[in-house]
Amino acid sequence: MQYVKFKINPIYSLLDSIKNFLAGLGFLLLAGLMCLYFYGYQVSDSFNNEFASFFGKFVKQVLKKDVASAMVIKIELKSGVTIKQASSAMKNYANKINVELVNTYSPYKEDHRFVKIFEFSKVGITSLLIHNPDFAAYLPYRIIMYEDNNKQIWIAVLDVGSLLQGNKNIDPDVKMQVLKIQESLLKIMNFGAYGIEN
Repeated sequence: MQYVKFKINPIYSLLDSIKNFLAGLGFLLLAGLMCLYFYGYQVSDSFNNEFASFFGKFVKQVLKKDVASAMVIKIELKSGVTIKQASSAMKNYANKINVELVNTYSPYKEDHRFVKIFEFSKVGITSLLIHNPDFAAYLPYRIIMYEDNNKQIWIAVLDVGSLLQGNKNIDPDVKMQVLKIQESLLKIMNFGAYGIEN
């Protein structure tokens, strides 16, 4: 009795291997998504109620610009206000509200766009560091004055209030302190943007 040998087409063999690989990959992805879903459900309980709204806005900003731009608040220097006037106005107002100007410097050369960094320190931040020592990474608070591609001067600051997001158990006094710091920095920026010497 003769046996007939059938040749397996290499293409069919390759397609079968690809099919098995994709099926296995799909299973792994599905298992990974299930794990992420259950883990995310558990983690979400630790977020405060405002986090979903904040995160949605943050993602929109990232899609429009980039992560760095999404994490700052900025205001343009008003027409007629010089860099010197803005700098002086920010220093004077900071001094008036007892926010110490620690340092100023310009990390730019003549052939690059203008950038000036103002570093401020606020007395009474001890409770922030007791609550979470990682807050020290944001000190001193920096206000940046810079020129964009269109020769417009901007004053920008890290959105300090964003540090509150995702923290359900933050102490109300600490939260109030962070919001006061944010308010002080925004006022300093506004005085600079309008060149108000007051």
